[in-house]
Amino acid sequence: MTDVSQQRDAAGRFGGRGTCRAKSPAPTTLFMPLLSAIDQLLAKLGEAFDVLAACTPTAEGEGVPVAVLAASPSAGKSTVARKLCNERYKNDAVVYHAPTLSLIEDAAAHAAELGTEPQVLRGRAAPDPEQPGCTMCQKAPLVSRGIALGLSVRETFCQSSTNPAQRCAHFDNCAYLRQQSETVPEGHQYMATAHLSLPNPSDTKPALRIVDETFWAGQLSTMSIAAADFTLPRPSRPRGTQSCKGDSARAKQLSDLLKAARAVVDQMTAGKSPLVLCYTAADYRAFAELEVQLQTASPDVRPDQSSAQQDSLLASAEQSARSAAQYSAIWTCLADAKEKGRDTVERLTLRQMPECLTLRVSCKRELQHREPMLLLDADADTEILTALGCDIRHTSSMTLRPHAEIVQIHDRRMTHGSLMGGKELREDWRRVIVREVLRDRYAQNTGVLVGASRKVVQAFFEDAGYNFAGKSNDDVSKFMLNTRLHGAQWLWYGGRSLGSNRYAACSTVIAIGREELPVFALEDYGRAIWGDRQDADLTFLTPGPDGIFRMVDMEVGYEMSNGEAWAVQVPCHPDPMIRRVQRQTREFATRQLVERLRLARATVPKRVILGCNIPIPGLPVTELIAWEAFKPSRLTAAIIEGLTVHGGIRASASGLAADAPRVFQTIDAAKAYIKRYKIRMADWQVSIPEWLTAHIYQIELRQARPHARTGQALVVATCERTALQVAERLWGPLKQCCVLSCEAQKLCA
Repeated sequence: MTDVSQQRDAAGRFGGRGTCRAKSPAPTTLFMPLLSAIDQLLAKLGEAFDVLAACTPTAEGEGVPVAVLAASPSAGKSTVARKLCNERYKNDAVVYHAPTLSLIEDAAAHAAELGTEPQVLRGRAAPDPEQPGCTMCQKAPLVSRGIALGLSVRETFCQSSTNPAQRCAHFDNCAYLRQQSETVPEGHQYMATAHLSLPNPSDTKPALRIVDETFWAGQLSTMSIAAADFTLPRPSRPRGTQSCKGDSARAKQLSDLLKAARAVVDQMTAGKSPLVLCYTAADYRAFAELEVQLQTASPDVRPDQSSAQQDSLLASAEQSARSAAQYSAIWTCLADAKEKGRDTVERLTLRQMPECLTLRVSCKRELQHREPMLLLDADADTEILTALGCDIRHTSSMTLRPHAEIVQIHDRRMTHGSLMGGKELREDWRRVIVREVLRDRYAQNTGVLVGASRKVVQAFFEDAGYNFAGKSNDDVSKFMLNTRLHGAQWLWYGGRSLGSNRYAACSTVIAIGREELPVFALEDYGRAIWGDRQDADLTFLTPGPDGIFRMVDMEVGYEMSNGEAWAVQVPCHPDPMIRRVQRQTREFATRQLVERLRLARATVPKRVILGCNIPIPGLPVTELIAWEAFKPSRLTAAIIEGLTVHGGIRASASGLAADAPRVFQTIDAAKAYIKRYKIRMADWQVSIPEWLTAHIYQIELRQARPHARTGQALVVATCERTALQVAERLWGPLKQCCVLSCEAQKLCA
């Protein structure tokens, strides 16, 4: 491989910092042979089940016993786990969690094939399979708001136990209640990973939970509170309640609370720690309890009310309840830090947001369920899991070598900002996509998958003329997932790219850019997971002279398939713990999307294009290439577009404009390009990708009149007859023309 560390392309334009010879040995992955994968999985999962069988549910405050299997996305861990679960827990209650409804249904269908009787428990907002266009609960959004307020769903929205006549208008035909009544306590239930944070939907007490794919991010949250609001007077009692003898004492408590709130904000505004104030942990906890006591009285929501009535009652209670929860979280955060003897608090920060000065508190929820858990996650991080309350009893891992040709852009980061703000850059990527779709058509013809962040994917659709104004995010997502654009299927980083086999047949995957959390969001994750530890502090980024927070560039090595040692400067968070979160949300998110092609088990090599210079663990790179060398030239892009859309392209300015209008919008633009670069037929020939030359016919013809000029075209076809048919579509009837030549040539020999 030649030195690819130059910073400028052939035209002298800056292209970003490329690769350099690595100072450290090249990273290597210990890949397991595919032939022994199933036997190894059976053995490793068997050990995990043995360990968990000896565990019992734990009490609150104790770690949940967890066994972790970190195996490659295409190793087959989910399938083997269900087989073993069917054998060992056939007569026991088991709950199986997966990130999306489609994965849940696929898993349940496989379990049924194995002989169990699985039940799919759909969430209230999930589509009702028996009534298209309806959700399982007709009042799902209202119920969700009621749950957030701590209301009893059945008593408030379904049917009152004290007055059965008070019941929902949809009670008799409710799909959600129907599935609850059909639940078998000792059966195997399949439900969304989101249910990990909710109570059991039935009286089931499972012997085991299996969690397929990652779940840790769902346990974290960050609340934002305007600093000015935090210092405002609170109501002396919940609205709707009468005065009582304790009001004078309550007034003293309120006075102390407001004094403390102003002191906390003043300290943090001055850049000082609020923990130096003369309040004890007990004081802060008393303030937290008082905030909750001052919450608005429970709204009088009844099952027999209309949706409009319930909406109004919920709205009046939500603001007060939200404030109480947020304010209470601030005091609890300070109490926790004080009890640990800390001088500074990490989970509570003060930031100048565009709208106002804001307090932000990062929190993690305790695991809701205490049963033994088997976690199937290729990217499992035991440090994160332990911090969330998992008692890791067993770990095992295995990685399979991807059967793929992996091409990676080495000199461009393809940031979210550059892709969102650069329509020209997106056009370059469109041309790449069209080229790869045509390449697939004349190779395996099984499809191309394109992935990027969701906003970037939507920008590509909008560039193509789609208008999503007035549509919900869910509707837009469904449309983009089910619509081919530029001949390719589309997906985005995150939960959508976990576990799915939908794209396994595709021959090519293109990962454009990467998922990069903003610095604040990344650090908020770190604060929630590890903030305010008793024995260690986190390291956070500080702004530069221009006020911008920037990651630290660190040398990270590529794993090359040929063993060479190349590296690149990559923006990394300096704190090793927060860096773990960054790898989960950035590097591993890319790998998860790429692995939708099930690379390890591919019968023929897949083609992987990594459109970002950040090395991805477990994906050995076949070729590092500069962006300018990888993307199609303008002439190549025109040829590819003409061949893709029309089957051919005419070698003239008018032909370029007519047959490739997205590359050359006008005839004048095509003429200027031909003149500037002195384009000849030889240039056309060398602009054809080598993999396409065997299918290209060069056609020359002349009209049957004196002094007529010779017309030329390139046509993609499988035989001469087809080539002439394509030429007729391009030029019109050929009766008055003399075909001078129609031959296939090795144009790039």
